[in-house]
Amino acid sequence: MRIPWLWLALVVSGLHSLPSRAESPAASSVVHSIGADYGVFLYQSTGLPISAGGASLLYRARFPVGISISAGVRFLHVDRMPNGVAFEGFVGAQLSPEIGVWRPLAGIELGTTTLQSASLSTEPSYSPAEYTSKQTPLGPSYAGFVLSPLRFCVRRITFGGLGLQLGTHLPDFGSAVRIQLVAAHVEWSF
Repeated sequence: MRIPWLWLALVVSGLHSLPSRAESPAASSVVHSIGADYGVFLYQSTGLPISAGGASLLYRARFPVGISISAGVRFLHVDRMPNGVAFEGFVGAQLSPEIGVWRPLAGIELGTTTLQSASLSTEPSYSPAEYTSKQTPLGPSYAGFVLSPLRFCVRRITFGGLGLQLGTHLPDFGSAVRIQLVAAHVEWSF
């Protein structure tokens, strides 16, 4: 019986040492931010080597428990698209601890995209019929894991680089690998 009482005493003493809402209103409220990033996209599967540059605009809400949700749009420059541009809309959920000035993120992203197999131009080495049969893995949506360990905050500005997203297009899960390497990222909190 001593262990439950000891455990209860430790929990109560730990809760007593936490700051109250009156002492730290900023720590108990949601932090909103808007941001932008730029990166390189690589797509790999049978008959599908594509690379693209992409810029994102996003909104993020970080909750006091260390979880963030985000939503945004992305603009991709893809040479093999008829107009050279693809668009994406995305939402995500991330673990986002605050460790001093360090603000790492790790989570998931789901989105829709206009970068689909049916809209790509054929390569010179394929006939149109052969190309279409090899290009089915890029569906209208995607899912991916996001990892951004090099993010730092100074006052209201969060900046970082060398982020990674590893994902695949849906509904053919796993038929095409989607890799995003984020070169630079900046957010402003309000």
